[in-house]
Amino acid sequence: MKGSFGKLLKIAFIGTIGYIGFKVYKKIRAAIDLDKTLPQYLENVIGEKPEVNITYTLNEYTVSVCFSKEILEKNKDLETTVRDYICDFYPILNIEKIKIELNQREEKEKAE
Repeated sequence: MKGSFGKLLKIAFIGTIGYIGFKVYKKIRAAIDLDKTLPQYLENVIGEKPEVNITYTLNEYTVSVCFSKEILEKNKDLETTVRDYICDFYPILNIEKIKIELNQREEKEKAE
């Protein structure tokens, strides 16, 4: 009796670790896919391809999107556009734990 209970406990422990590992894998995979598809989506909607950087720390995502100054001034609802895209296509990412930063792209100076 004691041996079978121990085996059952080990199987439950391994199953729980496997389940948690699989969920973390799916979240990381979704963040990688978001990093690939978000610039294409924003280029189709806005007309300029942004620089996107996604950082995942402990249980929070930071999505940094860099546009030119003109685009940021012209489109005031970029944050809601990004948030809606994530909600629609990546529901596994908890939208309450995503911080979206809109940054201005630094203009590269022409070397003369």
